[in-house]
Amino acid sequence: MTTDLALIAERRGALAALLGLLLLEEPGPGLADLVADLPALAPLGSGDAGIATEYERVFLRGVPLYESVFRSDDGQHGGEILAACVDDYQLVEFDEHDAGRWRVAGADHLGIQLRCYARLCLDEAGAWRAETPDRAMSSVETERAFLANHVAPWATVAVDAAIELACDGPYRQVLEAVAELLAEEYDRLRPAPSFGGPGAADPLPANPLPANLGHARLARLLLAPATCGTWLSPAVIAAASRSIGAPWRPSDTRAALRHLIETAAATDDLSVVLAPLAGALGEAAGRHRESASQSPGNAENALRWAATAAEMLALVERIAELGLRHNDTTEVVETLSIGGLDAGELADAVDTVVDQLRSKGFRVDRQTVQRPIR
Repeated sequence: MTTDLALIAERRGALAALLGLLLLEEPGPGLADLVADLPALAPLGSGDAGIATEYERVFLRGVPLYESVFRSDDGQHGGEILAACVDDYQLVEFDEHDAGRWRVAGADHLGIQLRCYARLCLDEAGAWRAETPDRAMSSVETERAFLANHVAPWATVAVDAAIELACDGPYRQVLEAVAELLAEEYDRLRPAPSFGGPGAADPLPANPLPANLGHARLARLLLAPATCGTWLSPAVIAAASRSIGAPWRPSDTRAALRHLIETAAATDDLSVVLAPLAGALGEAAGRHRESASQSPGNAENALRWAATAAEMLALVERIAELGLRHNDTTEVVETLSIGGLDAGELADAVDTVVDQLRSKGFRVDRQTVQRPIR
């Protein structure tokens, strides 16, 4: 029995290690032996210059597979999220991120995280072979914690975005294999199950989106996956640009979204530009809900992404209808003085009005004062 469990853990670890390496290692003859028995991946070891170009397009200039990029509110790499990842590597005595072997910007890259996870699986296998079940179960809990803290909250969203960018290229098979591995591990270890059952409401995003914002802030929210609810690809932004006849070159990046929003607002075309973005947000929310149903072990994270995309969609639709507002630092205050002899009846009437105002998003500060009738 323990031998079987050891074999399973070893196979899981070997697959995670290989897929992590294929996300990190640039294609070339050095990979030939690793992919020799995998016909679909054989091109990665061929030394073909076109494959190297594809690696750069998908991984180096395409979707950044970094935990901090997908989980931080500003969509930037680094910060506390990266630091926490490195701290956990040190706790389990994993040090491949220090080797400087790969062209990655930081230790929170998914490829390195998969390599660390592989090491944890091999630790589990060693414990089973040593017939120390307590140590083996402790290893399983470490695996679950690593998934819950550093992989499950974001990796599926990032990999799905990379699969879309890869189209039918040679790296699509690699990314699909990563997606399949993640789904299997989520269901095996259940890092974030949803306990609400079928039909449970989506969890609310951690930080509600602001109601009033300008061009730059809207662009920042849309470009950060954690506040947008998805990775808005250059193809989606290009479609938004073409919708108003604005130029879009293949070399343009997602950062062009800010200028596009500014241009559309100046020409009263903002609703036109936002339409393709709204479509992408709606599709993303649907994909996240489908992911929750297909991978119950990680449903809570998938539902949170769905809720975030749905909230951003509602904001975009509201802006398309009403336009952007620039009243972040000022507000209009209306003061009314209402008097009446029947305090109870007056209070009931005011309650109704206050509820209506608050339902429309107004802030109401209410104070009742008694004074002599003049």
